[in-house]
Amino acid sequence: MKGYRSSNIGQQFGLMSMLSLISMLLLFYLFYSAFSDTFYEEKKQDSRDLTTSAISMIEGFYKLSQTSDMTELEAQQLALYALKFSRSFHDGYYWVNDSHANMVMHPERPDLMGINLAKVQDTNGLFLFSEFVREAHKGGGWVDYYWTKPGVEREVFHKVSYVALFEPWDWVVGTGVYLDEVEAKNNRLFIQSIELIVAAFLVMAIVSVLWAKRSTTLIRDLAIKDPLTGLYSRRYLNETEGSYLSQDKRNRHQHLYVMFLDIDHFKKLNDNYGHRFGDDVLHAVGQVLLQHTRPEDLCVRYGGEEFVILTLAGDMEPVRFLAERLRAEINRLEFAYEIDLTISVGLAERGHEESMASVLNRADQYLYEAKESGRDCVVSES
Repeated sequence: MKGYRSSNIGQQFGLMSMLSLISMLLLFYLFYSAFSDTFYEEKKQDSRDLTTSAISMIEGFYKLSQTSDMTELEAQQLALYALKFSRSFHDGYYWVNDSHANMVMHPERPDLMGINLAKVQDTNGLFLFSEFVREAHKGGGWVDYYWTKPGVEREVFHKVSYVALFEPWDWVVGTGVYLDEVEAKNNRLFIQSIELIVAAFLVMAIVSVLWAKRSTTLIRDLAIKDPLTGLYSRRYLNETEGSYLSQDKRNRHQHLYVMFLDIDHFKKLNDNYGHRFGDDVLHAVGQVLLQHTRPEDLCVRYGGEEFVILTLAGDMEPVRFLAERLRAEINRLEFAYEIDLTISVGLAERGHEESMASVLNRADQYLYEAKESGRDCVVSES
């Protein structure tokens, strides 16, 4: 009976959350697209830097052969040994061929050692070792081609390598990256980032839902409850009266009763003891009404020192008993000042098809009669 006819705040929040998540994912996708290109370029640059480092290392061995007792052949063997066992990155390797496309060293394809590979083509028809030589003699460059992977000799993969020339020994040195591995790493980063975004969003959503629920409850209470007494507001009465009228109409064994209550001589209390004391009285009366009515009854601060109770009962007798009990309980309240606190009550039963405004007005009339009868009493139509 005390349902709150709220707006679709939850649905609106859910929609906003979904839009936020979609926006986050869209922004991340745009970022990922740009990042993918940057990531690819970085890997290419890594190949260039690694090849440049290899050339520097070879040059070091070359200088040893020029300034020590080491022969050039010994220096070359040591340089090749160092390159062979240098792992630039996971599954990466260096190879060396000469300017005639003869294989000098390939750690993963020892079967190619000493073989001229000038006529070797990839799946696109590129004479790749001849292309290595051409790019190296141009000052170094990248070659885009297809080549086997270590351990997967019957399948070729897209690869980009950077090659450079060490002229004193006529060596073309190169290393590269397999693009499927770059893409796989990129995808792993993408999936991890998505998981992180979703996890962060879920945490944010849970916190936001809890915060929104708490805030909505506070806003709801402010909108429908009187902060001084803890009773429902007149606005809430107007919003929910339809449900009480509907139940009164559906249930033949129960009828709707309206109780109008008013604190007697409340203005004198304010004048004699101050408004703060008057607020204490209003709060205490509100608590009595809440404590001695059922959860399905509706207790409303109608305005000022006036209160309204809506209740459903089989006949007038239990409702009148409730009114008398409330009157007695309020009379027993004790305060900082010794006062004789009383209330007057008007009680009306809703007639067939009678509007809420009409039954409220009749209860108010009975309240007026209670005032005229000397106050501190209950007046009803029976």
